[in-house]
Amino acid sequence: MPDSLPVRPVTMPRAMLPQDPAAVAVAVVIPAWNQPGLLPEAIEAVLGQQDAPPLAAVVVDDGCPSPSTAAVALHYAAACPGRVFLLRQRNRGLSAARNTGIDFALAAFPNCRALFFLDADNRLRPHFLARAWAALQAAPVATGWFYPDIDEFGAEQNNACGGDFSLLHLIVQNYCEAGSLVRREVLERGLRFDTTAMRAGFEDWDFWLQCARAGFRGQHLPEAGFLYRRRPESMLAAAERQRDHLLRQLRERHAPLLTPRALAALEAAEAPRIALFEAERPGALLFLDPDRAAEVAAPELRRRLLAAARAPGAVHAPALCLFAEGEALDLLRGQRLLPMLLWWAERLLREHELVALEIVPGEAGLELELRHGPSAPVARSALLLLTGERLVRLAEDPLSPEVVSLDGEVPLPALARLRLTLPGPLPAPGSGALRRLQAEIAALGRLHLATARMPGPWRTDWRGARRGMAMAARAAIGLGTTLPLLPEPGRREIGFLLPLFAFAGLEKVVMRQARVLRGRGWRTHLVVAGALSMDWGPEVTESFDTVTLFQGLGEDRLEFDTGYFGGVTSRMDRDPAAADALGLLALCDVVVNTHAVGCHALMAPLRRLGVKAFGALHLVERTAWGEPNGNPQTLAAYEHAYDGVLVISEALRRWCIGQGLPRDKLCLVRNAPGYAADPDRVAAALRDRAERTGPLRVLFLGRLDAQKGIDRLAAILAATDMPEVAWRVVGREVLADGARPLLGVPVAPPVQAPEELDALYAWADLLVLPSRFEGVPLVILEAQRMGCAVAATDVGAVREIVTEGEDGVLVPADLPEEAIIQRFVEAIQRLAADRAALRALGARAAARAGALTWEDSMREFLDRLEALVPAPGPAPVLAPVPAAVPMIADAAMRGSARVAP
Repeated sequence: MPDSLPVRPVTMPRAMLPQDPAAVAVAVVIPAWNQPGLLPEAIEAVLGQQDAPPLAAVVVDDGCPSPSTAAVALHYAAACPGRVFLLRQRNRGLSAARNTGIDFALAAFPNCRALFFLDADNRLRPHFLARAWAALQAAPVATGWFYPDIDEFGAEQNNACGGDFSLLHLIVQNYCEAGSLVRREVLERGLRFDTTAMRAGFEDWDFWLQCARAGFRGQHLPEAGFLYRRRPESMLAAAERQRDHLLRQLRERHAPLLTPRALAALEAAEAPRIALFEAERPGALLFLDPDRAAEVAAPELRRRLLAAARAPGAVHAPALCLFAEGEALDLLRGQRLLPMLLWWAERLLREHELVALEIVPGEAGLELELRHGPSAPVARSALLLLTGERLVRLAEDPLSPEVVSLDGEVPLPALARLRLTLPGPLPAPGSGALRRLQAEIAALGRLHLATARMPGPWRTDWRGARRGMAMAARAAIGLGTTLPLLPEPGRREIGFLLPLFAFAGLEKVVMRQARVLRGRGWRTHLVVAGALSMDWGPEVTESFDTVTLFQGLGEDRLEFDTGYFGGVTSRMDRDPAAADALGLLALCDVVVNTHAVGCHALMAPLRRLGVKAFGALHLVERTAWGEPNGNPQTLAAYEHAYDGVLVISEALRRWCIGQGLPRDKLCLVRNAPGYAADPDRVAAALRDRAERTGPLRVLFLGRLDAQKGIDRLAAILAATDMPEVAWRVVGREVLADGARPLLGVPVAPPVQAPEELDALYAWADLLVLPSRFEGVPLVILEAQRMGCAVAATDVGAVREIVTEGEDGVLVPADLPEEAIIQRFVEAIQRLAADRAALRALGARAAARAGALTWEDSMREFLDRLEALVPAPGPAPVLAPVPAAVPMIADAAMRGSARVAP
């Protein structure tokens, strides 16, 4: 080597015979820039590999400003012909240097089966590549790379990267060192290190994610012998200073991996969320989705729980442990409530040690009540839930008073109790869940004592716990706890979001729409945003695949004084708890928001996640002074966040156009009767009414609220208190708006069953609806179908289903109050006297309403859904990421590069 070159002397390897390029089995690519003093160590580490297949070191001088770099490489190339090669290029960065080495090796070494990337300042122990080569020979082709533990020198630290490969974990943290052996087939697929977006750092993380998207997986190489030089100032340190920017770039490039569905599929495959210990089952079940569980022997699961407690970064164990009685699980599955209760429990276990669910019988509705503290014995609970960590902690201390006292009340301040009230009769909860919990604690305790003296790993596992990776990945896209569900193959998912559920007209419309969609292969999900109770009946389980109630996630964070043209605006998206609300809806293909005002603010985040959003409007409400206000005004403020808006009438469609909503976004979905009628009952009602004599039977059926004109109804009742008229009033107050009570008139409670409703409509000759504002009331359509004439105020879109003098009576809404009441009274008296006219009105009404179907009324909406969300075909294969990917969303990805703990 000429004395004039400014390089330190290097140890010359003994002369080697030239090597035929066709013999090379493994090529080691060494990018070199500005580290000529360390480069000899890297080259000699390659040349000193023992028991390895034929090797070649390819040094890529990336435009290094020091001539010593090229001189060192040439020095070794001359001494080791065919074993050391030098490539030189202008400075283009680390990724470009690796890519240059890849391209050269693939072309120059036809029999090369793998490449290894060794940075110029790192080292290898003598048997590293022999171990890596043996692993490659034994693994299937789908195993694309082999990554080591990371033993540092300079700053001393030994970092473990063991355990089965997890793509879900890799999405959150990069635990695959660039110094990994990569199979030739991976690189022949065109996969390369990014030279643009990731040039400032995290390029190896990006590369492994590319490989995973192409269908390859990594494999840990234990005790490999990789040595990483740790310095306080380095490329890694520079990258960490740009972490937020680089994570954003990484997230944008790999957005297909970060969709809610992709994360759910990974969680189910690699990190099932829940372990179920069923009282009557000897083993256990692991699952994300309760309907797709894998059975595991209880001893195996216990060993996994303990292993995860000792090596949380290497071993996955379920985050939640569920102890339940089979009868209770079957009940909750049948009522479509199990996903909701698991969602609630996971959220509560963030702040509580134990969640206990008790199921009690009720009268008519469903109610979920949250309590704190040991107010009742845990033994009565049908379900018990705690975290896997908590279960292990209890087992590690078998004499804990907390464990001993589980046979009575649990004296834990962090106990949360859920009480679910369902219409009975229900099976009485027993103590099976508690007994199984106690048995598992005891078995875990024995296993812990038997293995407690086993030595722990000497390397430090710097990674986060695997049981938390799914949660961290969801947080990266703004989601909290998601429903424990997986999409069903071949089916699409649609969520219906409502503020309340009271079996009124709006809820019936939603149920009918859901049934039509279920019949067309969709899975339907009901989410009630503003209450922990709802009306309940068989129609619910016939309409929805899941039912979820929530309250307190920010849905009531409304701004009344800064609204949009009089409509309120929502701050729900700024509430930290709203991430859980997004989690409820994120797995849907489509969400339909029906009057859940606070949830308008969730639609834009959902659309960024790929969910299609529709608003649904039923009427223009009015204030006590008659001023238009309510849901349509509020939705107009959020129109930009919706893919479409469903309206139930032509009148409402015109109103929305007048308010500036785009005509093309409006989709007309006219109402039809709220339930399917029995043709025999309809025919019998028409025959009976044709032969009927006696007083005119008049019915009011609806909410006893101001909107329905209850004060007008009271006056009409008083004015028609005569032998020729028989009244029935059926309903209840829902809105609690101070409507005038009906004095002296018995009020029957509302009915829900179709046969009970048909009986009411069949009894009546005339339905009276003196409302102040309406949409398209289902009660009118249902009464008409049974041949019952209608007298209603001409408000909203009532005139689209009632024609004055043809099939009913319309009272103008712009008259003085006294005149409106008088018109109703006159109509009742006139029809009581002229039964022929009454029967003619009813017959024409029956002909009109009897021809209506939900399938016909939803045709336009169904066509839009087919265009927006085509029926799924085979699962797509994730292709390699291109060189540049457009931005997908705003939130910065949270995660971790490879850093010391």
